[in-house]
Formats: sequence, C-alpha cells, structure tokens
Amino acid sequence: MYKLNKLAAGSVIAAMAALGGADVALADRYAPKGKVVYDRPTSWSGLYFGVHSGYSWSDFDNTYVAGGGTWSVSDDPAVVGAHLGIQHQWGNVVLGVEGNFTTAIRDNFSTAQCPNPATLCHARFHDVLSVGPRLGWAAGHWMPYVTGGYASTRFADNVVSKATQLVTVVGAGERHDGWYIGAGVEWTISPGWSVGLEYRHYDFSDETYLRHTPAGAPVPGDTANVGVGLDTVTVRASWRFDRPEPRPLK
Repeated sequence: MYKLNKLAAGSVIAAMAALGGADVALADRYAPKGKVVYDRPTSWSGLYFGVHSGYSWSDFDNTYVAGGGTWSVSDDPAVVGAHLGIQHQWGNVVLGVEGNFTTAIRDNFSTAQCPNPATLCHARFHDVLSVGPRLGWAAGHWMPYVTGGYASTRFADNVVSKATQLVTVVGAGERHDGWYIGAGVEWTISPGWSVGLEYRHYDFSDETYLRHTPAGAPVPGDTANVGVGLDTVTVRASWRFDRPEPRPLK
C-alpha cells in the first residue's frame, strides 16, 4: 500500500499546484483595451480512449490439494494496454466509467524450484481485464482521481524436467475473478489530449484446477489451489471527444 500512499500524496500536491496556477491565469486574462481574449476552458466531459504502458508486480502461489508441498513465483514484466471510458463533469466533480485491458509484453516465464527436486516450476502473468467507475476532481488542467471495480486475470504455469528441459505438466490457465482499487492524476496538454500516471492494486479469488500434459491428458493427483496477486503502475495517453471550442471573453 506504500505505492498507493505515495501516489495519492503526489496527486494532492499536483492538484494544489494547479489551483494556485489558476489564480495566475485569471490575472493574465487582462489584455490591452480593444483586444479580444480567447479562453480555452478545460472540460473533462466526454467519451475517451487511449493507451497505457508501464510495469507490473505479480505473485503466483501454488498449493497441491492432495499434499506434496507448495511453490511460489514472483513475476515482474513490463505491460502495455488500452482503455476506453466515458465521463461527465459537474462543477469540479468528474464521474465516469472505464474499461481497461492490460497484457504482459514478454512471454518468458519466471522460475522456482518445485517440491520435486527433479523439476522446475514456471509461472507468469498473462493479462488482466477490468471495468469500474472513476471519480475525479477537476482543478483546471489537472485532475486527480480514484478508481475501482471488477477485474479478471489469467496466469500461465508449467513444470519442466531438469534432465530433459522439456515441459511435462501444463497448468489449466483458469481466469481469476476479483476487484481492483487505484488512484491517478491526469493533465490536459492540448484540447482533447491528456496524459497521466496511475497505480492499481488487484485482488483475486483462488482457483482450484487439475493440470494436464502438453498433449492435453489430465495428470492424476496434480490438482492445485492457485492464488495470484497483481499491482501495476502505468503512464497513460488519452484522446477525449466533445472537447470545448475556444470562446471569446468580452
């Protein structure tokens, strides 16, 4: 949670700086008599889509149901994804909903020693889907926000023989359902365009499933209870429709 606290503190500082800058902007609007000053009001309302990229921190914990021990793997791949959302602004309050898909960039596995000393256990984060509300505070060109909702993730795992370097057992790759909570801050860099930084913590339910051979045959007795965890930090770039046009001030 220390990442979440740091990000929330940064969002508050950014918002305070933006509010202070708003007073300076008001003073700058006074122009020589006879000239028209154009104001580009910042609105966060509208449909938006974009891309994001960053890093993830994930854990894969395996416990054999019929006994035989446990093993765990930590996997920290870079990630990339896309997001789509819609939101509306009421005064300073911005409320919306966003769908998000994030996937690991690389396909190689992280490794741990299996309970069986003749084998190595591999696992990796694959992807996560999410959808949920987003609540922000409009402070001029800046908007700190919090978000949370439903999430579904998939991890892959297998067992490799040390002697032959061949995969002997493959995990079922079941999806894990759960939830996420996060916080971030966005900055409008031009009409319609914004960039941001976001942190998310995900929590998923455990799944129990029977593993199989690479050919697809079930492996008797290889039933495992699997728990997974995930955190992400991403940089975002978004394009927003329904952006306001410049309007003259009299």
